Amino acid sequence: MTENNDHKQFNLKLVLKEIIQPKVPTIALVIFLNFIFFLFGVFTFYSAIFFIIIFIGFFLAISNEKIISLDTNQNNFNKKDKDELVTDNINQIKMIFDGFPESVILIDDKDNIINSNDKANKHFFSQLENENILGMRIQNVIRSTLLFDALEFLKNNEEITVKEIEIILPGEIERTYDVFISQVKLFSQDINNYLLILRETTDLKKIMTLRSEFIANASHELKTPIAVIKGISETLDKYGQDDKDSSKDFLKKLLSESNRAQSLIEDLLSLNQAEMRQHILPDKRINLMSIIDNIYDGLNELAKKNKINLTRDIRKKDYYILGDEDDIRRAFINLIENAIKYNTSGKKVVIHLSDNSDKVLFKVIDDGPGISSIHIPRLTERFYRVDLDSSIKKGGTGLGLSIVKNIITRHKAQLDIESELGKGSSFSIIFNKV
Repeated sequence: MTENNDHKQFNLKLVLKEIIQPKVPTIALVIFLNFIFFLFGVFTFYSAIFFIIIFIGFFLAISNEKIISLDTNQNNFNKKDKDELVTDNINQIKMIFDGFPESVILIDDKDNIINSNDKANKHFFSQLENENILGMRIQNVIRSTLLFDALEFLKNNEEITVKEIEIILPGEIERTYDVFISQVKLFSQDINNYLLILRETTDLKKIMTLRSEFIANASHELKTPIAVIKGISETLDKYGQDDKDSSKDFLKKLLSESNRAQSLIEDLLSLNQAEMRQHILPDKRINLMSIIDNIYDGLNELAKKNKINLTRDIRKKDYYILGDEDDIRRAFINLIENAIKYNTSGKKVVIHLSDNSDKVLFKVIDDGPGISSIHIPRLTERFYRVDLDSSIKKGGTGLGLSIVKNIITRHKAQLDIESELGKGSSFSIIFNKV
């Protein structure tokens, strides 16, 4: 009510100042002329009064149109100012958000996205390049029941304005986030907005898990060679001088177990490194033909030592993929070495490389004893061995294929294993071509 009265007073002052005051001489002249006409009998008294009222009403109508026009312009100006102010505020918020090292998303009380920083755009919205994420519901981007439950909890509990949760987002590689949700009021004191700060802890969780597994696995696998090394060392210390022939055998055994322990440690470190970098996609263009050329001579010497004929079935050309050259070299060496070492009944190992319009196929084929189908699903597990004694005798650690699997996963490639008892095996890697 007060607001309306102030508005009326404002209009009256405006009329007096802007319309009537400048026209006072004109109005006075009209009144004077009407009075003269009345004296001379041109107008009756009532006609003169009626004419004066119509004249003044005409000026008031003009003034009202000007006032309405002025008020409309003022309202439009105020609305424009408010819109510009909101836009400026959003831009300032975006600048602040971009300074955060974590992903930051601002949503309204209907779960619609109001703003987000560059890191959030990269992590969560990169697959939506052709869509405008502003106004999109957060549920369409981050699919987590825990997150939705936390938002509903804050909406239904006015006394609690902050909540912290951990979410795991599924995918080719699971990603873990610590999420800090805060209830905030920005553009309206009556509407709650919600600020989501997401800090990725995938690497941290992986490090903690791998550390525990590494300690457990290393302790178990190293227990045997260390016990053997310790026993041989104690025997040599006590009786080495008395039986020199036996001492030579003990030393050979000591060297063998030392090499086994060293190989185990190296493979554990390689596996740990491969798992740590599994979620980091390689972006360097590499040529698989060059890698095979570089490793072939060394592997051919191993094949000759084991009386195996190592051949290549490769058309001379370039085969490009996006990859990590060191990792791919390690994977190729592991597969070819396994084919050579365990090809006890065969005579041949073939390295095959080919491509089509969008894929590159690397395959290692042997004509060895083959592997039973019951073992194939578990071959890439840590420390899984088809024949434990044979594996240890040949210097195997049970980690080679697990390392290969992690490298292939990182490269978004596919591992295919085919084998039949008595007919040999083939291990294939299918890469995306670039």
